[in-house]
Amino acid sequence: MTCFTAEQQQFIQHQNGNAVCIAGAGTGKTTTLVGLIKQKLETVASENIMVLMFNKDIRTDFKAKLVESGVQQAVPVHTFHSFCLKFLNHTGYLRETGFTAEFNQGEQDKRFVTQILRSIAGGEKSYQRQQLIKDPKTIELVMNFIGLVKAYMLPANEVFALTDISEEYRFIISAYHDFEVIRKQHKVLFFDDWLVETVKVLKQSPEIQAYYQHQCQLLIVDEFQDINNAQYALLKALLGDNSQLIAVGDVDQCIYKWRGSAPQFMLNFEQDFKPATTYTLSKTFRFGHSLALAAGHLIANNNERFHDFVTISNEEQSDTQVAVTGSGRQVGEIAQAIQTHLNNGVAPNDIAILVRRWSQALLFELAFLSKQIPFQMPIPSVLSHCREVRLLMELMGFVTGRFRDYPQQYKSNVLFNLMSFPHCYIPNKLLQPFCNELAALPVSQWRSHAVKLEKIHESVKFDSFIDRVELLAQLEPKGSFKAVEVYRQYRKQSFLDNWIWKTEATSTEIEEALERLDSIETVLETMDQPCEKALQYFEYYSNQSQQHQQTSKSDSVQLTTIFRAKGCEYQHVFLPYWDKDAFPYVNRAASSIAADTEEERRLAYVAITRAKQSAHIFYTTEHNKESLRQCASQFVLEAKTNIAAEAGSALYQEGELPYFRSTLLEQYYDKLGRLEDMVKPELPMVVEKSFSSEGYSYGWALTQPLPANAEKVIRSMVKTKTRKYLDGELTRILRELANASETKKKVLENRLIVVARAKERK
Repeated sequence: MTCFTAEQQQFIQHQNGNAVCIAGAGTGKTTTLVGLIKQKLETVASENIMVLMFNKDIRTDFKAKLVESGVQQAVPVHTFHSFCLKFLNHTGYLRETGFTAEFNQGEQDKRFVTQILRSIAGGEKSYQRQQLIKDPKTIELVMNFIGLVKAYMLPANEVFALTDISEEYRFIISAYHDFEVIRKQHKVLFFDDWLVETVKVLKQSPEIQAYYQHQCQLLIVDEFQDINNAQYALLKALLGDNSQLIAVGDVDQCIYKWRGSAPQFMLNFEQDFKPATTYTLSKTFRFGHSLALAAGHLIANNNERFHDFVTISNEEQSDTQVAVTGSGRQVGEIAQAIQTHLNNGVAPNDIAILVRRWSQALLFELAFLSKQIPFQMPIPSVLSHCREVRLLMELMGFVTGRFRDYPQQYKSNVLFNLMSFPHCYIPNKLLQPFCNELAALPVSQWRSHAVKLEKIHESVKFDSFIDRVELLAQLEPKGSFKAVEVYRQYRKQSFLDNWIWKTEATSTEIEEALERLDSIETVLETMDQPCEKALQYFEYYSNQSQQHQQTSKSDSVQLTTIFRAKGCEYQHVFLPYWDKDAFPYVNRAASSIAADTEEERRLAYVAITRAKQSAHIFYTTEHNKESLRQCASQFVLEAKTNIAAEAGSALYQEGELPYFRSTLLEQYYDKLGRLEDMVKPELPMVVEKSFSSEGYSYGWALTQPLPANAEKVIRSMVKTKTRKYLDGELTRILRELANASETKKKVLENRLIVVARAKERK
């Protein structure tokens, strides 16, 4: 029989009205939901309950857990989309309208988008513009944009304004409208349409809505922090006067802003779904005090969260170490640390490396292959599939003289690739035959032949083509040079980086491409070898990577992104590249769908809370003298790992607990019932001279208990007031306290405490 905590039991016993449960990482959310459903089945028929989850795997796992717990009734458990598909069939919508539901996401819709973009490109005079519009990445961008418009249920131009997509791609707004015309002509509903059409039917048909509101007496939503506008609208439409909504989630793990989710859905639950009760699951069974404190300090810097919620470690949970290392060779150090774990008997799949972007995985692939460390990635190898590695290998093959021995057609293909990355803006229908002609000539004759072609094709701009031919002629005799020198020269003189900045659609794609180029340069610089050796190295490990993909097993070290790791846990977690200029990544010119600092901080929080025994954060240093503050991400500093380690280890002992000026730490001690064990600071404690008046001070205020109902006032101040305003308010209160009567003094003291706490959180 499952033994529930007091918090879990309180939530399970919820009776009247709606409810939202704030469930911290590793707090037994799924087990508690199973317990809640078992309890509700005593009063609600199973057919009147509906559980909504976010993906098929989680849904399957949850249904299995219900059966394992002894639930014999068939409780409907759906993903949002599986419910909508069933709804569209059951209501007769598909039969009556003649629309069909398309299951093969990415096939027919991709054909529609490709057709539309070809039409748009046909209206452009510039070849460069035509290529940008028809690029495969643009197809993917348009498909993602279509999904985002439908998730937001807003006009396409408004959604575009919210994104960080370059103005060069504004044509995707008209592409969206053209897509909708073609989709309706073909009478097809793609995956994202199922939800939108279901909401429309419910709103337009009172009879159907009344039927489903009567059926859905109890609606349970898991991972509520991840819902978007369309899913929110569906819930609102399904809830009747006698329905009950119970939502579970963690706003601190809301990391899917790019697909329409936002913290406000959960933060506003009590207001949007009145009457509502808020519950908490705050005891984690995953990690110990040190990590709980580090993660808590980190996420406390966010404004869009429940500030009075703190995740604490369960009493029986052993400690989880959080280490921070600055290194100029963090990939090598992480690989060595993993090798040590494996030698000590740790199972490979108990270890994970969580990267911010897939481009950061390239160096780890090479390190693991060279050290023969078993690893697994949920996507195809970056090493053997990225165009940047292919560029390097073709360039090295050209300068080492191998190119001269290639078959004619292979030569032509290599030349075409070198002319296309970056693209020299000759139309492909001309570029391919031009490359065929050059491949039949010695390199010494390439430039003169290019000039002849320019005279024949007067309407085509040959400047970039001739520049590239000249660059390749300069590089051809440099086969004995260091590979890094040749690579840098090509990258610089072909203006590759500039081309990437101009042609990639989003800031993320730009960062990924440049990061892959930088990673290759790092490898070449470290090798310090001539071109032939570099070519042999990359050929060997690219082949090894392809073979590894075919034999990769689940019992391997997991190399994945933080996004992919959400919902997972590992004994040992390595977190590389927490660098000052890399994480958080914020595009200053972007609006709000682009990742902002708060979303990035939530991503960091998700990353660190995957660990059970240890979390090891790395940041890059170029020189040993460089300090943590100069090089590390602000998230490393915000986690206060030194304070977390000292206080965390002390919590496993009886007796006094260390004092630090930290609201989070006081909340944590208080939650554990050990606030009285904290060493009391000497008073008065003047922290900032400008905020001190006869014993009262900013520091004094931070040591005082919160007045009744102060938390909501503090949260409001953090959201609406500037730091400058709070500084002025502190000065005013301290000035008034000097001459206040005893009656007024108590009011001012409470105000001072509230304003000081708000200032600390800014």
